Amino acid sequence: MDVGRQGAAGGFRWLFGGGVAVLLAGCGWAAVTVRRDGLEPQDLAGVLGLPLGVLGILVGAAISLRALRLQQATDARAAALDQLARAVQDVEVAERTHMLGTGAHLIDLPVDVTPRPGGAEPPGRQRLSDVADWYSAAPGRLVVTGAPGAGKTVFAVHLVVRLLDARAATDPVPVRLAIRDLPPARTRRRWWGGRRTVGGFEHWLKDSLVKAYEVPEVAAADLVARRLVVPVLDGLDEMDPEDAERPDRASRALAELNAYQSVGGSAPLVLTCRGSRYEELSAFHAWLREATLLCVGGVDAEQARRYVNLRSDGRTSPMDVVVDAMRDEAADGAMAEALSSPFYLGLAFAVYGESAGAVPPAGGATAAEIREGLLAGYVPAATRAANAAVRRARASLNGDRTVWGRLREYEAGRVHRWLERMARVSAESDGVTLGRLVGKTVTAAASVIVALSAAVCALCVVPEAVRGLVPEDWWVHREGLAGSLAMAGLAAWAAGNVQMTTLYEQTPVGSSERVRQRYSRWPERLRKTLWRALSKGTVLVAVIGVFVLGAATRFTDEYAAVPQWCWYVLGAVLVLCGCVYVAAEQSFVAYAERLGLVVSVVVPLFIWPMAWAVADFHPVLQVVFLGPFGAVALLLRRGGIMTGFALVGGAGAFALGWSRMSLAPSGGFEYGAAVGLVAFYVLACVFLGPGSGPRVLDARDRLRRRTAWLLQPVGFGLTFLLGMAGEVWLGFAAIVFVAVVFVATELTSGLVGGLTALAGAALGRVPPRPGAFLAWAYHAGLLRVVGGEYQFRHRELQEWLDRNSG
Repeated sequence: MDVGRQGAAGGFRWLFGGGVAVLLAGCGWAAVTVRRDGLEPQDLAGVLGLPLGVLGILVGAAISLRALRLQQATDARAAALDQLARAVQDVEVAERTHMLGTGAHLIDLPVDVTPRPGGAEPPGRQRLSDVADWYSAAPGRLVVTGAPGAGKTVFAVHLVVRLLDARAATDPVPVRLAIRDLPPARTRRRWWGGRRTVGGFEHWLKDSLVKAYEVPEVAAADLVARRLVVPVLDGLDEMDPEDAERPDRASRALAELNAYQSVGGSAPLVLTCRGSRYEELSAFHAWLREATLLCVGGVDAEQARRYVNLRSDGRTSPMDVVVDAMRDEAADGAMAEALSSPFYLGLAFAVYGESAGAVPPAGGATAAEIREGLLAGYVPAATRAANAAVRRARASLNGDRTVWGRLREYEAGRVHRWLERMARVSAESDGVTLGRLVGKTVTAAASVIVALSAAVCALCVVPEAVRGLVPEDWWVHREGLAGSLAMAGLAAWAAGNVQMTTLYEQTPVGSSERVRQRYSRWPERLRKTLWRALSKGTVLVAVIGVFVLGAATRFTDEYAAVPQWCWYVLGAVLVLCGCVYVAAEQSFVAYAERLGLVVSVVVPLFIWPMAWAVADFHPVLQVVFLGPFGAVALLLRRGGIMTGFALVGGAGAFALGWSRMSLAPSGGFEYGAAVGLVAFYVLACVFLGPGSGPRVLDARDRLRRRTAWLLQPVGFGLTFLLGMAGEVWLGFAAIVFVAVVFVATELTSGLVGGLTALAGAALGRVPPRPGAFLAWAYHAGLLRVVGGEYQFRHRELQEWLDRNSG
């Protein structure tokens, strides 16, 4: 994708075409004038010189404009790349600090390196620091495997920081994401029989940049298309349940990653996965091709001793007993087995190394028992350490400038209960949202209560005020006052359900902005909130104003003065444009082969006169005559001979023939809409044949880029027409009722989240301030941020919490 080139080329073509048109017009005018003796031959050169000069100026302006746009596109790309690099660095440096502690003490584990065929990577046994050195110098494809808790995620974070430190201004930016969030590419079967695949890795990568790092959508697509992003994908083994017969999601993800190519071949990326799952995938012939394979080894006693000395600054620590037990053969190897992974070694230091009152496990315990004890003591130990950090920040002169100065203390029991619910919800669904934590019933109740309350309050005040501003004969309830109130209540109920779905499916528990050091202070947050509210309110008032204005147009003299042929043309254009838009969005194909074209043409031509003739028959004869034809049509459809497009065309032709609609302009909007449908059917038969999908998509993209400025005017126009239609159906008073309810529910949508969180806190399902708690849990080392969303820092902790939930 080259936005600058496309824009410049488009501008050049338009200017050049305009110059050619001016030149041809000048030549034509000169020729006509000479033939009529209105121009002397000696003046012809002067007349033709003017358009030629204009053409030269336009060509020069087009070339200059193209160069300017290319430079602007290059500058914008560089700025977006630099912005993304700084945002990733802020997050990943903080993430590394929370994983490794201050000083970033990476346990330099041994790794077995299997280079890709023909690769220059050194093979054999190495250290993680060696891998980071040669990969930072020449990024490629890398798969990091190992046992659970082996430090794969820690190494991925460390590698991202190293790549950011070594990159030049134009080098790609590494971005760490959780690959378990990759939605599967979906193949949809359309009603006419065609198929379309949507989604995919590149779209997900682009959307992740927009969502997690606030990169503009066009810039994000450009960076992904130019391979200026190095995906660091964590958790391939988490895509499928452990008891699944086949790892289908992971296999499909690997297929998409293998198709992720660049000019030089396979595009660089990093992938982490548990060793056992990657071997299982390889048995199903699914692996990351042209990739170097790392297998991370375990922690031995000497590495554990160096790690403890670094974390305790060489002083005596309760962890000394644990490290000594790892060397002691009397422990029967249980301690060495339990702490052989960096995760459990770090967990042991968090539980025993930073508390003088913690007692290491006695001899005779098995490795499983030691690990269960560490997991059970992790949340209380992390809570104690985090609360102590909060107290130190409060006592410090500069504590309010640190992240801990903005947090509060929590009880270990409540922390355990809230995290336990998060783990259970995360195991049962694809993501943790506020609605899922609180519960669907409570979320739905809060959404409907707020929407109905806002609607009732608004309806008690606003309609009467509006009624005093308009003529009395406008205030009509065509379905009665009860019908208008029912329609308003239906609108409030629909708005509440939309808000409930948003909370349940999309709204995160809390924003990850709180984990960043540059957390904005309240004046800036207030300014942003007010600006968002003002922008939303302005657009909302404009849309509702156009909606009500459309309803009011029915009472003007200008409305009655509009001739029927204008409504006829409007109906034809609107329906035709709507059908074309839907067809372009759905990659519509009318027929897949020549037989489909024949059927699509023959069926309407046969059905229309038949319906015209049968319309005068007796009802019994109509059923007897039409029944066999309907059965044959269904059988042909079931056999694949008649396409869905032809079936719909036949139904439309039957409706036209049965109603004996003349399609004359005197029929107004309704007849024009029918003409629009017929025109689309004909155009689809001509242009939307086999292989038209890519052409339609390409034409749609070009049209969308060139008519983006029309989206808002067209949207307001459709809203205006909807108001006119609503007045005919319900009356002006009902339109005001619906508009008032819509505005009230939209303006109070922020209260839904607050009421849901309040209800969840009263039931003990979420903290009183979910966002503040998640920020505290992140800094306490219990959660992490991947792709802008909170996740459990360690999968083992999440599984233990889910396994031991009450």
